[in-house]
Amino acid sequence: MSEAPETTLQKIDRDRLWGLAQAQLRDALLGGRFEPGRSLTLRYLAEIFGTSITPVRDAVMRLVAQGVLEQGARNSAVVPDVGAATLRHLTVVRTELEGRAAREAALRPDLPGLARLEETLGAMRSMIAERRLDTYLDIHRQFHFGIYEMAGNPVLYDMIENLWLRCGPVLTFVLPEYVLTLKGTDHHRAILDAIRRGDAAVAEAETTADIREAETYLLSLADAAGRIRKPGAAR
Repeated sequence: MSEAPETTLQKIDRDRLWGLAQAQLRDALLGGRFEPGRSLTLRYLAEIFGTSITPVRDAVMRLVAQGVLEQGARNSAVVPDVGAATLRHLTVVRTELEGRAAREAALRPDLPGLARLEETLGAMRSMIAERRLDTYLDIHRQFHFGIYEMAGNPVLYDMIENLWLRCGPVLTFVLPEYVLTLKGTDHHRAILDAIRRGDAAVAEAETTADIREAETYLLSLADAAGRIRKPGAAR
């Protein structure tokens, strides 16, 4: 007697689908794919991620709970605006955590990791020189998180990632003006050189300087109400 059809079917791994949706949404936010204030419907996210609405809903709900997204109208979420006050608060925490991670990386550098960072920094500089900025923020993120991974503290890494998720949308505003003026590039070079020679204090100082320099530029884009606006947007 042949086996019943239902006994030959494999269960769909719901956790895997949720994990894929979560990863894709996280990467999109980290890469600044969605600008502040944008409404994201579950149907739209499911379509661009090529999945069903259920795992997308689960991923969105988790990010809402983390404060990364805000609950929108029915079956939607909103990418929060990052005001000047919020950016200042985020910068205080980012400088502490990311500076510490850079310090730890300098105390335990590894040659393969340094080689990858050097390659990534070279790619960033080439993009700037050739004005190819469509994926610049992705490469820039790889550089920073390569350092934070080298620190060897997964709790610290996760905390930094959560902060970047909250900053990601507004960080898109550094393109193209801020990046094309090469602001911050020397900090990247200095961070890598400090890690290479094991200078923890300089690695930490250059990391915090890099963050604060970007903050200063973004604050210059704030309107009278403190809302940070895209360069060129009507105030």
